[in-house]
Amino acid sequence: MSSSAIAANIVAWTIQTAIVVAIASVALWAARVRTAGVTYTFWRAVAVLCLVLPWIQPYQRRTSSTTAAFVFDAAAGVTGRSTAPALSNSHLGVATIALVVLAGGALLRLTWLVVGVVKLRHLRRAGTEGAAPMGEDLQRTLGTRADIRYVPSLEHPVTFGLAKPIVLLPNAVRFQSADVQRAVAGHELIHVRRRDWFWLLVEEIGVSLMWFHPAAWWLASRIQLAREEVVDELTILLTGRRKAYVEALLAFSDSTSVVPTAAFARRRHLIRRIALISTEDSMSSKRIVFSCAVMALVVVGGAWRAVAAFPLRAGTVQMTQLAAGPGPLELRAHGVTPENPVPRRVHYEAPTVPDIVETSSAKITLKITVDDAGGVAEARPTAIAVRGADFTISVEDGDLHDLHAMIDKQMSAYSAQRIMPPDVAWKARKTVTAVIDSAMTSVKAWRYDPPAQAPLTFAVSLVYGDPGSLPASNGEKALRIGGGIEPPKKIVDVRPVYPPEARAAGIKGVVILEARIDAEGNVEDARVLKSVDTQIDQAAIDAVRQWKFTPTLMNGEPTAVIMTVTINFTLE
Repeated sequence: MSSSAIAANIVAWTIQTAIVVAIASVALWAARVRTAGVTYTFWRAVAVLCLVLPWIQPYQRRTSSTTAAFVFDAAAGVTGRSTAPALSNSHLGVATIALVVLAGGALLRLTWLVVGVVKLRHLRRAGTEGAAPMGEDLQRTLGTRADIRYVPSLEHPVTFGLAKPIVLLPNAVRFQSADVQRAVAGHELIHVRRRDWFWLLVEEIGVSLMWFHPAAWWLASRIQLAREEVVDELTILLTGRRKAYVEALLAFSDSTSVVPTAAFARRRHLIRRIALISTEDSMSSKRIVFSCAVMALVVVGGAWRAVAAFPLRAGTVQMTQLAAGPGPLELRAHGVTPENPVPRRVHYEAPTVPDIVETSSAKITLKITVDDAGGVAEARPTAIAVRGADFTISVEDGDLHDLHAMIDKQMSAYSAQRIMPPDVAWKARKTVTAVIDSAMTSVKAWRYDPPAQAPLTFAVSLVYGDPGSLPASNGEKALRIGGGIEPPKKIVDVRPVYPPEARAAGIKGVVILEARIDAEGNVEDARVLKSVDTQIDQAAIDAVRQWKFTPTLMNGEPTAVIMTVTINFTLE
């Protein structure tokens, strides 16, 4: 997926999450839910929904078209496309710069987080151990084993660590009443028992990755506030001193924490927390269940609408609309004749099978033009046939200049005969494009002996999967040689190149192939019936595909035929 597509999806997902968080805020306010545990669970569920949105929503497919002549310089190995509209460099540059800025901001925020964790590690040995009996009593009650220390320079309580949790208390706590000391220590030890520091780190990492998104900061602050409200309730139940707990909040309120820990009481949250502590929760269990159900429906419905309004999109499929007609070199090239046969191919690069083609069968015929050095200077598809699990496409030379329209036309006719799964047309277009790109990449690396008269143009075919499952390139049926059907006469013969590795290993034998010869006498396909060795088999196929025969006539009309050929590899 291109950088512009990734940037567009990030923008769409940002809008989606902003809408979800806004709807969740309104739903929670309208439901008048004041139970800390319910609020905490609700905000965490909203955060999970925002995170999984990219994975649970369908991606829309987009198709764009480019026009290409498929002419390349064999010496340079670079494909050149004529009249090819492309995305402007400025557009790609802006998208790339935006992604770099986003990644840089996330890296800086994560670095700040790591620095904070390092500072906390240095605080482990700060201050003096607290041996107050109230701390030991609370730890026995809660079942925790945390190290409690008093730090003179500390302004607010700090709790961190998982395997070896530690509670750092300001030295000023020593001079508070016993109830206030018990409230402060109980609050921090409840954080230890709940392992809240781990969840705080997860939230801070999420905010670091989404540092540019105001909704992410807002959602993280709501989760952390709700967590503190839950701990407030638990601390009051533990200590039984509501008034003393409020005094503790007022005494050690903090505006901003410079390290990744939960502040005992942030000033901007202080009034809300004191208000909740001062009032008893009067919501019945039935009302809580009903309110949660309504809020869940509202948020899920809002998320669905946000996804529909701002969908994420899969990578754009570039549909190639081929320029009609041959290239400039092909226009002045010589055809194959007995005096100017197809030269021997001395270098072969097998086509790479794209992932989407692995479950399909495909056959593509290309007209290639070889220059005086034996390099493939031009190539263009003249026919392509593709068969997938749910579609069959066959496009001829006259219609290749507008692949998009021809595929849509054939898919419409195909869908009229049977019910097709969604995205079949998209898969058909992408498969055809992948086959063309793969074939073009392969043939531009081929090398031949210099032809007798250059430039020389002739047809070659590449097959993906089982050629027997594919329709003929021109829709015609092939007759099998035998009985009353005489084999055609070979007019162009190319001897196979004995693979040096096979010759050195002493591998020899007879390869039997089944060749399909079109109405013009060109070998469209060849497949192995009797194998000797993989390298020798491929050498035989390479040679046979370059043969040319006289057309086979049936009732005076040229007809495609299938015949068996044998090639003997001997060491003599």
